[in-house]
Amino acid sequence: MLAIKFTSKRDFWLGLVLWGSIGYGIFISFSAITAEKASLGESILTILLNVVIILFISWLWFSTYYVLDENELIIRCGPIRKRIPYRVITSAHKTWNPLSSLALSLKRIHITYQFGMALISPKDRNQFLTLLKEKCPHASIKID
Repeated sequence: MLAIKFTSKRDFWLGLVLWGSIGYGIFISFSAITAEKASLGESILTILLNVVIILFISWLWFSTYYVLDENELIIRCGPIRKRIPYRVITSAHKTWNPLSSLALSLKRIHITYQFGMALISPKDRNQFLTLLKEKCPHASIKID
């Protein structure tokens, strides 16, 4: 069976907070550069710092996804990659848990496995859980 990739659901409010914060940070940085007559070195440092932050947030925002592979669930969020073998998954269910996680939405799936837990937010939670249930017949997976 081929691997099935699920992109992360992205909440509008989270995008507004992230991208709004970046916009505000850029505005404040450039205001400080121009109003306080920053040196060339300070200006370059400020610009580079803003570029790094924008690239990092973009990396998280545009590369968060989940893959149901042949033998494992692969979770990807920017530089973070997690592999969870199906044999260690014990349960999965829908949740609105607001804990920090590899998810871009509060419409999440809570996955418990032998070594911990993961919160993810695939766009189609029902399809994801249905396919996960096929891959993990031993696990307690609640679709509704």
